[in-house]
Amino acid sequence: MNHDPQPSTRVAEALQIHRSIAACHAHLARSDGIHALTAALMLPCYRAEFERLVLAMSAAERNELMSLLPIGEARQSLSLPRA
Repeated sequence: MNHDPQPSTRVAEALQIHRSIAACHAHLARSDGIHALTAALMLPCYRAEFERLVLAMSAAERNELMSLLPIGEARQSLSLPRA
């Protein structure tokens, strides 16, 4: 059995979107003007895309994603409604 250390394409994309969501939260927490406004506008888009990706993932991909997300955020991020 080969263990591929690189995340799958969907997992890698979800991780990037998750980083964007975290950045939006950081800008909103700082209330730093135009960046906070942009974050407020983009956050729903990022969340929707993250949810779409997670719902399209296999169980193995979801497990992979959960193992790569920060511990406190993994369960929260993946507790999405099931299709």
